[in-house]
Amino acid sequence: MKSQVLKKITKAIQTGKLRPGDRIVESQLAEQMGISKFPVREAIRYLEKEGLVVTIPFKGTYVCEFDERDVDELYAVRGALEELAIGLCVSRIDEGKIKRLEAILAEMQGAADDHNFGKMVSTDMRFHHAIFEYAGNRRLLQLWITLEDQIKSFIALEESFHEEPQRLVETHYPVLEAIRKADSALAQDAMRDHLSQGLGILKRDLYKKSGP
Repeated sequence: MKSQVLKKITKAIQTGKLRPGDRIVESQLAEQMGISKFPVREAIRYLEKEGLVVTIPFKGTYVCEFDERDVDELYAVRGALEELAIGLCVSRIDEGKIKRLEAILAEMQGAADDHNFGKMVSTDMRFHHAIFEYAGNRRLLQLWITLEDQIKSFIALEESFHEEPQRLVETHYPVLEAIRKADSALAQDAMRDHLSQGLGILKRDLYKKSGP
């Protein structure tokens, strides 16, 4: 039951149904799902550890509001992990793996064409998850998995990504091309550039929100 609640809240955050600062009311959620408050409370505790929600004593539980420091910290860790992963991935790449990455990117393009932002975020994460799988390092993959939900939420919560779906897709093509060439240095450069563009959009959106 806890896993169902987790999926419901996480999906609501990642699709924008729940926005930063929105309150999550345990009793309402339990009533909607026809369950007791206990699994809802357990799910909220887990999401607090993941950094997606915060509980303020005597006030309630709210979707986290991220600031520039949060973005910088997450992308610093993400960048280090992704550079290592793609370097290892390239050394183990084969035609079958390339075809899978191509198929995921084609699906992402289709979602962009249909303005299906939820599917875009999902396929974006599948593309990166596949790179970590192909790296062949189990601990590295586990570290990525712990960050995935936070990354999805960062992307989904920032309106600029919704406004520029094609740009989000296009930043993946140089990464795929470098993997095709089996060039580790080129792939790491492409990944750095890809993440840098994403970070720039996130920070620009944060600046717009905090500006006059």
